[in-house]
Amino acid sequence: MKYLLLGMMLLGSFAASAGMDPQQLKQTIEQRLGVQVYLVDETPMPGLYMLGSAQGLLYTDARGDYVLQGTMLDLAHDMKNLTMLGLRQQRQLALAQIGERRVQLRAEQERHRVTLFTDLACSSCRTTLAELPVLQAKGVSVQLLPVLGTFADLAEAQARWCDPRQFDALDLSDRLPETGCNEILAHHIGLSQWLGIKALPSWVLPNGDLVRGYQSPEQLLKILDHINAPANPSSSAS
Repeated sequence: MKYLLLGMMLLGSFAASAGMDPQQLKQTIEQRLGVQVYLVDETPMPGLYMLGSAQGLLYTDARGDYVLQGTMLDLAHDMKNLTMLGLRQQRQLALAQIGERRVQLRAEQERHRVTLFTDLACSSCRTTLAELPVLQAKGVSVQLLPVLGTFADLAEAQARWCDPRQFDALDLSDRLPETGCNEILAHHIGLSQWLGIKALPSWVLPNGDLVRGYQSPEQLLKILDHINAPANPSSSAS
C-alpha cells in the first residue's frame, strides 16, 4: 500500500488553490466514482481541476460535484492538447519516484533513456527482453518496471522479479536489492497501476509519451530519434 501513500503525498505539491482542499477533493471523487485518485492539479481554466487516476485524466470542479472526461485544448495557444500534456506529466511524476532501487540496463554511450513496463511471463515481453542488449549496444538505457499480468498475483510477480536468475542474460547496471525486494516490487507495481498500464510491453519515452505493445529495436530507435521532431506524434504513442 506504500504507493497509495505516495500518491497522497503528491497531492499537496500540485494543488494549493484557495478554497480547494486537494485531499478532500481526492476523497470525494474516490467515494463517488470508486476510482483511486493519485494526482490533483490546477488547469488554466479557473475553477477546473485535473485528476490523475488509473482510468486516465478526469476534470472536476473544486467540490467534486461535476466530472468531465475528454480532451482539453488551449485554443489561445495553437490548440495545445492540455490533456496529452497532463498524461505526460503524470507519467514523469510517477517515474520520478523510482529512485535508484530498480532494474536497469545502462548504455555506455547513452543516447536515449526509456522505461519498459513488462511482465516476465508474457511471450511478447520475453521477446522484448531478449532484444534489450541490441538497444543497449545502440546507446539506449532501459529501466525495467513490473506490471501484473492478467492472471498473475503480487506474490508471483515478487518471486520472479526478486530472483536474480531471471536476468542472467542481461548486462544489468542496477539490480533490485535482496533486502526489501518485495516491498520495492509492490511500490513499482503500484506505479504501473497508477498510470493505468495494461498493454504489454509498454514503453514510456523521455518526454512522457507512452508507446504500447511490442516494438522492435529498430522501430523504437526510430521513435526516439524523432521524438523532438516537429511532426505529428506516432499513432502508437500518446
